Amino acid sequence: MTDVYSRYEQPRIKNLNRLKNRGINPSVAGSLICLAALLIMAGCSGANYGGIKHSRDVRQAFETYHVYPDHRYYYLNQENNPYAVVALQPGYTISDPQWREFDPQTDTLEKVVELVKGFAADYLNAYGSYLLDANGNRIGYWYSSLPLRSIKVDRETKEVSILTDKPWLRDDERGIGTGVGIGVGVGSGGSGIGIRIGR
Repeated sequence: MTDVYSRYEQPRIKNLNRLKNRGINPSVAGSLICLAALLIMAGCSGANYGGIKHSRDVRQAFETYHVYPDHRYYYLNQENNPYAVVALQPGYTISDPQWREFDPQTDTLEKVVELVKGFAADYLNAYGSYLLDANGNRIGYWYSSLPLRSIKVDRETKEVSILTDKPWLRDDERGIGTGVGIGVGVGSGGSGIGIRIGR
């Protein structure tokens, strides 16, 4: 037993003592090595998270049914119950089955934009944004009332993954929610009182 111990344990103890003699805490050194390995693996994954940049011009373009040339158009959920519309630059795609590609040169663009605008999720107004990759480059356009949780862009395949809330998966029995809200405001358009029943 002593031979086995000395054969394997002695070199390990010598290496730990070398680190300590140089003023390096072995636990911190090990943690730094693990962190470096994780960062390297994350960098090699080929995917990066992007973001959005709100734009009134993009909102207006969707609401006037402007078609961005050569872009691929998708709506989220169903054609008769869409929650978002995106237009992606050439080469970029969405493969998630909840996003459905459509031809923007048909009446579908007007239909889904009007439904997104008219039946906003969670009482929020529809907004337009630029879709950005991890480097801040524009890769497309977004129109929805849903908060965009994350956008992931695979550098190599240019496949885009968009994560949003999914209000269509909520329990139908919850109705309009509970609570009453009353607001009084004064602005450049005058003053007013508003009452909201629901969440």
